[in-house]
Amino acid sequence: MAKLLSIITTIPFGLLLIKLIAFLWLETDYVLFNTINNFSYAIYALAMLLSWWFNRSRVFFIATVIALCQYALSDLAATTVGIPDLPAVMYPVVCMLLPVNIFIFSLLKERGIFNTWGLGRFSIVGFQLFYISLATISNDQTLLSFFHKEAQAETLFTFGAIPQAAILAYSLAFLVLVIRQLKNHTHIDNAILTVLITTMIALHLSTQPIAIPVFFGVAGVMLIVAVIQDSYSMAYLDELTGLPARRALKEELMKLRGEYTIAMVDIDFFKKFNDTYGHDTGDDVLRLVASVLKKVTGGGKAFRYGGEEFTIVFPHAKIADVLPFLEELRMAVEKTPYAYQGRKEKKTKRKPGGKQLFVTISVGVAERSEKNKQTQDVIKAADTALYRAKKKGRNCVSK
Repeated sequence: MAKLLSIITTIPFGLLLIKLIAFLWLETDYVLFNTINNFSYAIYALAMLLSWWFNRSRVFFIATVIALCQYALSDLAATTVGIPDLPAVMYPVVCMLLPVNIFIFSLLKERGIFNTWGLGRFSIVGFQLFYISLATISNDQTLLSFFHKEAQAETLFTFGAIPQAAILAYSLAFLVLVIRQLKNHTHIDNAILTVLITTMIALHLSTQPIAIPVFFGVAGVMLIVAVIQDSYSMAYLDELTGLPARRALKEELMKLRGEYTIAMVDIDFFKKFNDTYGHDTGDDVLRLVASVLKKVTGGGKAFRYGGEEFTIVFPHAKIADVLPFLEELRMAVEKTPYAYQGRKEKKTKRKPGGKQLFVTISVGVAERSEKNKQTQDVIKAADTALYRAKKKGRNCVSK
């Protein structure tokens, strides 16, 4: 339940809620419609530009598909191809293909855009465009009949004018994306999940001309925000442990003024542990230790320093004040077991081992003083204290 709430209380879902409220107050007129319509295409262009720049191919192709779907439902497309009722013809097609495309591109790995992998993804979009163009221009309704089919079961729910097959596609995609997000919890996946919901709402409200550009445009904004959030996470968060990384630590140190204390934390005998049980287990142990350090109290904040080392910064605190909190962390790590499932070999699964492993940490701590006035001096002093902790036999806190 907590994980589900963490998905709902995110920026993309917040944007959706704001837009739903604002949409109720919008009064449609020609000027407003054209402004929002043109602005939405600018949003898609920006989303594609940012996703290309940061190598987020999933966002690029989802933004492309949304833009194409909005165009297919527009009067401009109808005028261009000379088919006045084109929006009505394309509506069930868009309802079916949009969730399918969002689902497909959400599952593909980030392997670039303008390369061989990207060419395959462009082919997916290109084939659909060719098929739909052939059907509409030749006026062959048999090619589009699949999109108009309705289920025979009367108990199957409906959602406005959206065909039942499309509702099923949306439902299956939603279910898979929720499970994926609960497992991975990434900004991009969360945005894609919200985009799926947003586009369905847009199609449900499509009888109001402004609904498609408004809600599709918001979906584009969600993708842009996700790319920015994801790029920030890559720059400032350690991918393995989820803790703030070295760059975040550097910026945190620049903010320090007055009294503060810094602790350097090292996993005891980590290299030996890594060599004995394998790098996969070593990575798991790093995550385990990081999950404990993340819960540090006393106003401290943990960072991944590098390798098996971590840093904890206590702003506005003296060394005597933080020692009890560091002792709590040390004991918490010592008492937290790791369930070892056996060494993982290439192309094979781990064999159940049922063995519990325990790790310990050594901690060196130093505070700002007349001798150590600069943050780098305090870190060096904490490193020296860490060395003393190791000399004492490890699994202790030294100052």
